[in-house]
Amino acid sequence: MNKYIKVNVIIALIVAILGISCTKDEGNYDYVDINEVEFSGIKESYIVTRFDNLVITPELNFTKDEMGSGNYAYQWEAFEDDISGGTNLVSLSTEKDLDVTINLKPRGYFVYLTVTDLNSGIEFKKRFNLEVTNSIYEGWLVLSEVNGGSRLDMVSKLESGFTMFTDVLGGSDLNLVGTPSFVYSFAYITTQYGVYISTSGNGTTKIEPDTFDWVEQYGIGYEFIPQKADNFKVDNLVSNSGYSAYAMANGNAYFYYQQQRISYGEPINRIGSEIFSVSPMVGKGKQGDYMIFYDTTNKRFVRSRRGVFSQMPAAASTKFDYNNVGMDLIYMEGNDYNSTLGAATFAVLQDPTDSKYYLAYFNSANSSQVYFGEIGADVTDFDQASLYAVSPEYGYLYYTVGSKIYQYNFSAGITTLLIDKGAEEISLIKFHDFWVNSKYSGLSNNLIVGSYNPAGSEGTNGTMEFYSILELNAGVKLEASYSGFGKIKSVNYRER
Repeated sequence: MNKYIKVNVIIALIVAILGISCTKDEGNYDYVDINEVEFSGIKESYIVTRFDNLVITPELNFTKDEMGSGNYAYQWEAFEDDISGGTNLVSLSTEKDLDVTINLKPRGYFVYLTVTDLNSGIEFKKRFNLEVTNSIYEGWLVLSEVNGGSRLDMVSKLESGFTMFTDVLGGSDLNLVGTPSFVYSFAYITTQYGVYISTSGNGTTKIEPDTFDWVEQYGIGYEFIPQKADNFKVDNLVSNSGYSAYAMANGNAYFYYQQQRISYGEPINRIGSEIFSVSPMVGKGKQGDYMIFYDTTNKRFVRSRRGVFSQMPAAASTKFDYNNVGMDLIYMEGNDYNSTLGAATFAVLQDPTDSKYYLAYFNSANSSQVYFGEIGADVTDFDQASLYAVSPEYGYLYYTVGSKIYQYNFSAGITTLLIDKGAEEISLIKFHDFWVNSKYSGLSNNLIVGSYNPAGSEGTNGTMEFYSILELNAGVKLEASYSGFGKIKSVNYRER
């Protein structure tokens, strides 16, 4: 008990001594006003597109230096999260006024302006928010032929609207070589989105989807087991569901399915022990359901689901024989026409015995045949057609002859000259198939037309136009036009 009493007494004496000391020191200090900084002219937040200039001219009022003629240092810094769990401060400028090109990666940042009074060494800080968006974040990827080579441009969706950017691989390590084949994108891994580019010189390769950076291991050959050559090229790449895809090359089909850990491997174009070649054109089918292929060896339609090929059901051959078509496939695509969610399959066929053309329309999900008929001589210059597309809204077949685009309404037997580009040549027509249809439903019904002026300056003589299809065969309406491309060969939308 005594020892606790002694401790309490000692504590009480210490408190009393400290109290006396504080009383005696009162009034012994001199307080000096410092030269403080008051910030204005800086907003709470800014949004800037990556690689654009950010300009901020702050107003600085010094409490003891009205003219602001003192000795000061300035530091603009962006604070970003590091993937390793640490933090980084990225220096932007040491000038009073900020005027710099922002090359920070797209994300949100805190930015600090630090003003240091070099006479006193005291710092004052002002913080604001900065959102860096990407000029290549979302939009149309356009692969063109320019002077016998390839160039990737982009019509980016920005806050201000769609804006064209030329040669978006200019800062990438990927140097496009050879003529263009296609550009295509889909979610190939649960957390990753693949943007693929294919040319005669590079083969087929991914690029980093947010920065368009590239390394050799992005080549699609690295996705094969066993690995293919670095510049391995596929003829087409089609996906109808998340994380799976078919790659077609040299008459073979290969299958990839991330969720089941299936990599591209040996060709899968076989039924039992029967091996056959397939066309690179594919009917996409419903998500996760049958996709339609054309067996060019036996001239028949076949189907595949999750990498396994099978014959079309013979009982469904009510208008033509799926398993004995006997014709050459000229064009095939699958789309959402008639609310089929991708199951509407359209095919243009030519009979090699008499050169007549036929149109087939069937449902890949239930194999029901909806239409089969000859594309007769009354369909204007169809034997001279070179490019084809089918409207997912109306089911009309579009085809090009020279500078003209025709619309063929097969159900009504009406052919209409839709567009005449005059001196220009048409290099592409398509309706784009979006992954997120509810978000892009308006754009998915637009006819995309790529054309170029042969007499123009190569690399800037190409145009991409978007047309909405009017009802009752009333033609089209031009919705948007972008120029400055080369000879457009492929167009794809980078979705978000």
